[in-house]
Amino acid sequence: MTDTRYLTALRVAFLVAVAVFAWYGLHGRLDEVGAALRATSALGVAGAFVLVLLGLLATGFVWLRLMRVAGADLPLRDGLATFFVGQLGKYIPGSVWSIGAQAQMAGRNSVPRRSTVAAGLLFLGYHVATGVAASSVVVLVGGLAVPWPPGVTVLLLATSVLGLLPVVVRRAGSRVAGRQVAVDLGDTLLLLALMAAAWSAYSVALVLLSPGRPWVDMAAFGGAFALAYASGVVIVAAPAGFGAREALFVVLLTPLLGVPGATALALLARVAHTAADGTMAAGWWYGAQATRRRRGSGRPATAPR
Repeated sequence: MTDTRYLTALRVAFLVAVAVFAWYGLHGRLDEVGAALRATSALGVAGAFVLVLLGLLATGFVWLRLMRVAGADLPLRDGLATFFVGQLGKYIPGSVWSIGAQAQMAGRNSVPRRSTVAAGLLFLGYHVATGVAASSVVVLVGGLAVPWPPGVTVLLLATSVLGLLPVVVRRAGSRVAGRQVAVDLGDTLLLLALMAAAWSAYSVALVLLSPGRPWVDMAAFGGAFALAYASGVVIVAAPAGFGAREALFVVLLTPLLGVPGATALALLARVAHTAADGTMAAGWWYGAQATRRRRGSGRPATAPR
């Protein structure tokens, strides 16, 4: 009973901390957010929100696959509930909270903590590596201007591709998990396809949040967002990359949109992703709880009638 109360108190404290830091990240900029929303059509905002949800769902399947190769095959609803609720921890400074929350929740399915930690770290690695690779390709083909020499972009692309090789992922994951992490070429192609779907969905969402902009800007928007997102993951002191992500995003898109336009788009993207994170966490958690209740109610009675 004491352990149950202790865990309940920790979960409440976790959610309170998430809400506080998420609010803090947008505090003082609500007027700018409101102005940006008024300049965007309701249909565009709704479409962007749906696309962000789909992109997040793709990343959820990335995490589930990484859990499987780390030796933990979770049920779909429980697994996605664990992932999305745990992901709320990224809004607390320090990148360990989301992985810690996922490890605690996955433990209810008898998953070793080291397996969850390995999957969580590999998940962050795939985000950084694919984000850097995608943005580097956009830069090299001339879709996005960056304030550093081409050689730096080539180095970033080569490093990210190297980090995505199955042998590298296997060794890194196995060292953390304390067991063999079986990532083969098929797993790699599937994970890359899911991450490509996620980045594509986020890119189209950015166009929808930019009324009047041509669709040809999608590559620049997507490249800037992917690189900014990756930088936010690396800077662990910033909750969910608050500040760092937006700053780089604005720098990269200022030549295309100007400072006001780039800032407005950065804020709208932040609001869309924050709202989508909360929606996915609440939706999958409710779905997992409903499944447990149905299973409980379906048990045969032990007492004679």
